[in-house]
Amino acid sequence: MKVLIVESDKQHLDHLLGLVNWIMLGYEEPERRSHGMGAMEAILRDQPDLVLLGDLPDRDQVDVIGETRAHGIGSEFVIMNETASFELARRAMQFGVEEYLLKPVDEEELTRILIKYLERKRALEEQNADETYLQMRRLLRNAFMDTFTSLDAPKDFTVESLNRRYRFNLQPGIFQSAVIVVNGLPRKEDGVFLPAVVENVRARFDPVCYEMIPYIQGSGRASFVFNYAEGSPAPERLPELQTIVEEHLQKRGCSAATYSIGLGMPERDVLKMRHTLETAERAVRCGILREQNHIYEYGVLQFDKTTSVDILTPTLLNELHSSTEALDARGFERAVRSAFSPVSSRTDPAVVMDICWAAVQAVAEVCRPEDGIADAGEIKRILDRLGTETSLAGTVSTLTAWAQQRFNQRRKERAYTRPVRDAKEFIQRHCTQPLTLEMVAEHVHLNASYFSSIFKKETGQNFSDFLTGCRIAEAKQLLRQNKLSVAQVCSAVGYSDNKHFSRVFTKLVGVKPSAYRTLHG
Repeated sequence: MKVLIVESDKQHLDHLLGLVNWIMLGYEEPERRSHGMGAMEAILRDQPDLVLLGDLPDRDQVDVIGETRAHGIGSEFVIMNETASFELARRAMQFGVEEYLLKPVDEEELTRILIKYLERKRALEEQNADETYLQMRRLLRNAFMDTFTSLDAPKDFTVESLNRRYRFNLQPGIFQSAVIVVNGLPRKEDGVFLPAVVENVRARFDPVCYEMIPYIQGSGRASFVFNYAEGSPAPERLPELQTIVEEHLQKRGCSAATYSIGLGMPERDVLKMRHTLETAERAVRCGILREQNHIYEYGVLQFDKTTSVDILTPTLLNELHSSTEALDARGFERAVRSAFSPVSSRTDPAVVMDICWAAVQAVAEVCRPEDGIADAGEIKRILDRLGTETSLAGTVSTLTAWAQQRFNQRRKERAYTRPVRDAKEFIQRHCTQPLTLEMVAEHVHLNASYFSSIFKKETGQNFSDFLTGCRIAEAKQLLRQNKLSVAQVCSAVGYSDNKHFSRVFTKLVGVKPSAYRTLHG
């Protein structure tokens, strides 16, 4: 720990320095200052863990503490004075000061205080380390589930590679998935209900599983992967998911909410982990076709002979594509309703998923944004949202509302003037190069000031924000490829300062570039 002694009396300073073995007690050799100005410079520069603060000729002791707090520095302070002053102690306590020593300081008292603050710091560091570990564990688990439920889930991996990358404890055995979808929760339960359910599930399944991986997707959807040994009681406990959900709904006063739970097929091959997730997704969607407030196990469900091929005929697919090309929301809705009309309560939910996928894909092909990653993320989000519906009518409504929103955005993009369209294309193509507003304005043959005005008016972004977005999108793609270091990515996308690049990336993406690579590389 770093310690600073602020003492104007040299005799007392020497007394303190020789009173204890600072190094043996876990402290660096103390820094020393004899007046308030020098003390503030040292505090702002070094941010010591502990400051022993004597009376000063040029500054009030409490003012030094107050100024330190105003700068957001959390150094601990110990007041040292010749006499006891209740008023001084009272004022210091307002800034969290706990210790007040009378001079000359006693060895036993000083040792007690030094040990106290050392143990406090160690406890705080352990707590922070635990919190960091738990946060990274959650991020890694979310990254795993995000990857394995994505449109381009990996197909070649091993138990060992997953354990190494995601810090899991997977073992050869059985892999099985479950999905819980809850609808109609009151707003106050957003971000509360499912985490509480997950903790209850963890308490029931951690003791009987090698690994239990939860994944909360919004306020009403959670997926799980269970990895357990042959002969484990885990499969017998899976029906308890229904009991857990019902108990939480009752306890939290959410009687109006409905739920559906899907259990996927158990698999013994880790390479079929995606399959058990997919079958759990199909099972939970039985709540759309059959009844809510049930648990559906895919392996025992009976379906009719209706298939996606029967429904998604070339004629229907042509209707979907022609309506999206024309940005015709009504035509799109007619095509979707036509697709769902043969679906019955006994149809395999995979058919519903295939219809949703075909409709979403038709819209995405016409209304594709510049950022391919954002496009894939948007497709996954709408598919997940469709998976939380409670009826086919709700599915159609959500799907058409989303399409209408994308059509409106596309119309807006088509309304861009030629200079703005050309400028956006030029910026996207050259975003990794040193671009300026003047260079882009010259490319589209406009005055820089006028170009800046119309670009902001039509796109809703100024030039620098749009350029930054393009660069960060490019950086995300490079980090996913995992071939360049973060410093090389920084340079490759047009930044010369690593720290600035990291700040910008973290602000826009939510995690540092290195963490993004860990999660998605």
